[in-house]
Amino acid sequence: MRTALLLAALSLPIAAQAPYQPTAASLRTHKVPQWFEDAKFGIFIHWGPYAVPAFHEWYVAWMSPHAGYGFLLGGPPFTPAQGNLSDAVMKLRYPPGSVAGRARKYHLDNFGPNVSYDDFLPMFKAEKFDPDAWARLFQAAGARYVVLTAKHGDEFAMWPTKLTPRNAGATGPKRDIVGDLAKTVRAQGLKYGLYHNTTYTFYDKRYPGRDWVEYMNATIKELVDKYQPSIIWGDVREGPIRDTQGRPVPSDYWNSKEVIAYLYNHSKDPAEVLTNDRWGLEADGSRLGDFSTPERRNLNAIQPEKWELCDSLDPFSWGYSRILPEGGYMTANQLVDYLADVVSKNGNLLINIGPRADGTIPEVMRNVLLETGAWLKVNGDAIYASRPFTTYKEGDFRFTRKANAVYAIALEWPEDPTFTLKSLTSHKVQSVELLGQGPVKFTQSPTGLTITVPPQRPCKFAYTFKILTAN
Repeated sequence: MRTALLLAALSLPIAAQAPYQPTAASLRTHKVPQWFEDAKFGIFIHWGPYAVPAFHEWYVAWMSPHAGYGFLLGGPPFTPAQGNLSDAVMKLRYPPGSVAGRARKYHLDNFGPNVSYDDFLPMFKAEKFDPDAWARLFQAAGARYVVLTAKHGDEFAMWPTKLTPRNAGATGPKRDIVGDLAKTVRAQGLKYGLYHNTTYTFYDKRYPGRDWVEYMNATIKELVDKYQPSIIWGDVREGPIRDTQGRPVPSDYWNSKEVIAYLYNHSKDPAEVLTNDRWGLEADGSRLGDFSTPERRNLNAIQPEKWELCDSLDPFSWGYSRILPEGGYMTANQLVDYLADVVSKNGNLLINIGPRADGTIPEVMRNVLLETGAWLKVNGDAIYASRPFTTYKEGDFRFTRKANAVYAIALEWPEDPTFTLKSLTSHKVQSVELLGQGPVKFTQSPTGLTITVPPQRPCKFAYTFKILTAN
């Protein structure tokens, strides 16, 4: 009988055998999945009703109908009623050169004083949204995972949730955006993640009360149960909400440990899911989560732990913005260089796009992604499943490694007929090839590895020399 019970226990799912507990010690035993270590390149999508005014994804923060939310941006929110305030008060609250001041002027110029943010909800129709086309684009771009904003600070849920009427099933698109994209992204062999605001809101007047916290927890759990995301990508604003001693409210206030444990324990395979570190700070100042997420801020050294840099093709907004000219977007050349640099330091690059309200992805964004995908078809061996070399750069070169192969990615085409890499002096080189073209001549001496530059370029930018070594 005891043997039968033991065998039955051993056949239980991992989560049932050893569930993660809502403690820092338990959660920190969770490991980053191999697929995330190898993926290197992901697509972030900021899409919601803020695509209708098309200024910035924080648009509602300047228009919130609930008093008291201005602290999120250092000033009070804009409401139509404030049109009668004195010029002196308006200049104090909305300095003309500030983002809040620009947003207010943009709103008044384009929509007038009687339009509120909620008036945009039924206008967000997504009538041209084609999840199959999106997924094919992301696959062609060379991305290995996709993260969609399931709910941002405007508290509009992109799925037909039972927990709020502000959702894409009830108004606007009247469809399950999260679920429709999940099917097509996974059909392309890509991992699927979901962004959710974890410690902030621009809209909900219950914030930061316990009822809002419970609501936030419940919507994240609903996403886990309904869509089984590979990533829950939380987001925070740690500064504004503080305790009586002036310290940021700790992660326990937001029930962060409980929600992360729920993700692990309610996923089909807890070892294959993960979350970032934006869940509020622990009492000792440390963070929870599987990987760190610097935002629009590159790191300058190889990191021992896995990390992910998030940035956007638009330097100003994460959501679609009508005010940015085409020449203002990140180019494919810049994106490829960015990717090579981040990967050389043990990071992933999560690059953001902002679709229009109708569901179309602007041509300028599509072209950047497609050109990046074309580069990865030639040079992907130096990116996917690679690991850092002993040094990440030498001049315009960035290095990655797999076993006995070192990849030297030249961000610029070498101008001289030969160049020398000093970083390879301690490695016995057996062969060198230019990815996309073939073997190239080289000589090795105590001062470095000298490579002869071939006459033709194999791609438009960033050129990879694969160097096989004996050690």
